[in-house]
Amino acid sequence: MKFNVHSNLEGRHAFLSASKYHWLNYTEEKVATTYKKFLGVQRGTELHEFAATCIRMRQKLPDCSKTLNQHVNDAIGFRMDAEVTLYYSDNCFGTADAIKFDDQRRILRIHDLKTGESATSMNQLMVYAALFCLEY
Repeated sequence: MKFNVHSNLEGRHAFLSASKYHWLNYTEEKVATTYKKFLGVQRGTELHEFAATCIRMRQKLPDCSKTLNQHVNDAIGFRMDAEVTLYYSDNCFGTADAIKFDDQRRILRIHDLKTGESATSMNQLMVYAALFCLEY
């Protein structure tokens, strides 16, 4: 038997996947709520990719109060690098959305774009700072 090739699906995750089979027992309302969150995660991923591209290309966005625009414009203004992986071990690493270390002034600046509804926390930025210090 020759299996069908689905190369267009490589690297993607299905909403109704076999590995996350708990949806079998969800009510219709729970499926709808979970799907809305799933779409939010996808949107957040796309916004992060868009922001990183803008930062790398030094393409500012219109000046307004939108979080995405402020994140991109601030990162460009501070001459930050986008999507930098900070590594301590195979079990402890992360990717900073925007980061810069000023050698002369010895100042580390880290920005993290938040696109969802979850509460923000400085803990994530402190972990990035710790990873930076451990690696460099």
